[in-house]
Amino acid sequence: MSNSDDGNDKDFVWQDSYSKEDQIDSYENDTYEASNVSYRKWFSTLMIIGAVGFLILVVLSIFVISRSQNYAEKKQILALEKKLDRLETDFTSLKIYITSKLDQAIKEMERSEQTAAKQKRPPAQKEQTDVKPKVHKIQAGDSLYLISRQYGLTIEHLRDYNNLEPNAKIYPGQELKLTP
Repeated sequence: MSNSDDGNDKDFVWQDSYSKEDQIDSYENDTYEASNVSYRKWFSTLMIIGAVGFLILVVLSIFVISRSQNYAEKKQILALEKKLDRLETDFTSLKIYITSKLDQAIKEMERSEQTAAKQKRPPAQKEQTDVKPKVHKIQAGDSLYLISRQYGLTIEHLRDYNNLEPNAKIYPGQELKLTP
């Protein structure tokens, strides 16, 4: 870049018309490429961060959705358990109510049977019951059933008063006690 007196010196100059503008363009190209590389690195880093963030968002969404389904299932199960408890309570109450009504109906039927049995007796028997004999002499054709009805007793009472077994037989001429 220095000019010598010799004309051969010009051969060693690379460019005689090299100016400051060329130097600036070269510098700008280097700066642009360097900034372009740093921009690419920054953009790549930003893309990686965005992808990781998106994956985290997807995982959290899946977690929240599955968690809310489990919560909904738990709420449904609890609601069903409450309904089942109420049904069990209602069933128990209904069972108690039916049992008490059946007991009342049975007692009423027993009363009705007793009343009907008293009403079926002929009037002559009522007079005899007022003056009850203490002993009955068995005649042919008599049975414990007929004797018990005749005196207004139960078969069990006759058996108890006379120490008779359930399969014991009675005979004509035998005397049965009518009182304890």
